[in-house]
Amino acid sequence: MLKANCRTSWNSTEIMPQIHSSSYVDESATIIGDVRVGKDVYIAPSVSLRADEASPIIIGDECNIQDSAVFHGLKGSSIELGENVSIAHGAVIHGPIMMGDECFVGFNSVVHASTLGKKCFVGHLAAVIGVTLAEGSFVPHGRVVDTQEKADALGRVPESLKDFNEEVVEVNCEFAKSYGIRRRSCVGQ
Repeated sequence: MLKANCRTSWNSTEIMPQIHSSSYVDESATIIGDVRVGKDVYIAPSVSLRADEASPIIIGDECNIQDSAVFHGLKGSSIELGENVSIAHGAVIHGPIMMGDECFVGFNSVVHASTLGKKCFVGHLAAVIGVTLAEGSFVPHGRVVDTQEKADALGRVPESLKDFNEEVVEVNCEFAKSYGIRRRSCVGQ
């Protein structure tokens, strides 16, 4: 469902989401307000992208937002994802957020009020709260990173995971194309 944000005391302008024609948004996803979705993006079932408090939400080209991920943010903040970013099933992305290109956020992880450099990997069930991650930082599964000291002590993405996000992006870009073609062919019937 695509719809405009409601008018509020902090935002009197209603804005509809903008979805690039090459991207796919599942019909069960909810996208509200000033959400800008780039090229070849895959937005899976039950995703919620709410730009009614935080605004805008910008999703770069070839990103994938997987099943039941939630994007929301604090009043006056925004969320911006670079290109080739993967947000896995059930993750919560809560603004303010700036995320560089080629990042991966694992299943049921939380990223809040943080900046992630390029090629960061946030493991499954991890939490990144109120910090800046340097390019290529690795947050192990289940780790809570809630101080800058903890963020600065993180290691680099291990060799065994360096190509993981690239593979996830490749699969989900194909989903965007294939589901989009199927949707267009069904509309004509």
